[in-house]
Amino acid sequence: MKTITFKTDDRVDNWLENEAKALRVSKSQIVRDAVETRMKQFKGKSCYDLSKDLCGSVRSGVSDLSTNKKYMKSFGKWRS
Repeated sequence: MKTITFKTDDRVDNWLENEAKALRVSKSQIVRDAVETRMKQFKGKSCYDLSKDLCGSVRSGVSDLSTNKKYMKSFGKWRS
């Protein structure tokens, strides 16, 4: 098992100390559990999965933007 260290302020250290005593585990175990939980939340999720609640929330005013070729006419060309 690898060892890592991190810096924290007194508030977080005090919370970890109290939580470790209450649960009768080490502070390291609490940190490992927190990291594992965080990893499970985002495992295998794409950018779309993470932002799908935002997709489609802004209207462009053009209903056929993705299908009408006239909107692609100057796409990728420099504007002067």
